[in-house]
Amino acid sequence: MCVLIKSRGLTINDGISYYGTLLVTIAPYCFGLVGSAYFCWRGTCQLNQDLLKPARYVLVAIAALTVGIVLTPYTLNAFVSDLHEAIGSTLFVLQLLLSGWFIVRLRYRLELIALTVLEFAAGVACLIWLNPKHGYLIEGQIVFQIAFGILLLYSLPLLLPVRASRATTS
Repeated sequence: MCVLIKSRGLTINDGISYYGTLLVTIAPYCFGLVGSAYFCWRGTCQLNQDLLKPARYVLVAIAALTVGIVLTPYTLNAFVSDLHEAIGSTLFVLQLLLSGWFIVRLRYRLELIALTVLEFAAGVACLIWLNPKHGYLIEGQIVFQIAFGILLLYSLPLLLPVRASRATTS
């Protein structure tokens, strides 16, 4: 939605967070990220089994870090900008670690490995393009998050126990 409202964010290399600094895009930016954090946190309610607790803790941390991104606009001052970058970096690292955990738990499925390699490559691209005036920071962030989202949506149903009502109707 933010890109449709203000497509300039694709060319100025300030990443997704650019949209959190503009009056015209701050509402959809906040709604999208806080909504994502809420549903990430809400989704952890089903991860009560001991085997899934590591995923639960990491997803709660991801939700909190996502809210942290919203609360630290990088244009405020140098300290907040550094904090914003630290939160974002921590978020990406935790997502990669969780992806690795899914790979191990689901016995090295090729599709999970491919998605994690894509995440890692996009993360490296984001690191490279974090400071230059021109680059592909937002594109790298989008690729990373899409790959992580697909990995999450693919992995969690494979690890959640099948409910009796679903099992009898199948």
